[in-house]
Amino acid sequence: GALLQKFRLDGQLALVTGASSGLGQHFAQVLAQAGARVALAARRVDKLQSLVEGIQRAGGDAMAVALDVGDAASVRACFDALAAFGAPAIVVNNAGVTVTKAALEQTEDDYDQVLDTNLKGCWLVATEAARRMVAAGQGGSIVNVASILGQRVAGGVAPYAISKAGVVQATKALALELARHQIRVNALLP
Repeated sequence: GALLQKFRLDGQLALVTGASSGLGQHFAQVLAQAGARVALAARRVDKLQSLVEGIQRAGGDAMAVALDVGDAASVRACFDALAAFGAPAIVVNNAGVTVTKAALEQTEDDYDQVLDTNLKGCWLVATEAARRMVAAGQGGSIVNVASILGQRVAGGVAPYAISKAGVVQATKALALELARHQIRVNALLP
């Protein structure tokens, strides 16, 4: 569409986490249509295959890579797997989960699952991406997908709201420190 004529990303490597559904799938398709080589990441690579094939059928360049955002070793392995193509110039930190139940029914495991994916995962991916960008002597753009619940609350999703408020603050902290490296860090609050 008209929007895609406004920007081109030919030859740039983009990484999209949580790419197997929803917003991640959409971001991947938009980036590919703009000419980026898109690395789609999710815990289960098999869930990415049809999206990779769809992007390729449409003339785009896409590949799938395994990634558990809450695990630092998995994050490093993902970036190592992409190293043959260089450091990503664009990272969309989109992986996220929620557990929906009353705060007093949320268990420690529920809380850890949500915070490890949504906040720790965002942090691990953003900081590793930035390290790779700096080492490559290039700038870049990191987009963290937060939520309107990072600024207000709703019932039944307290750990999610807490995690997304953390993502908003992490975005600000990283934007401040990474600006000197020509790395922009922004958050979306859908």
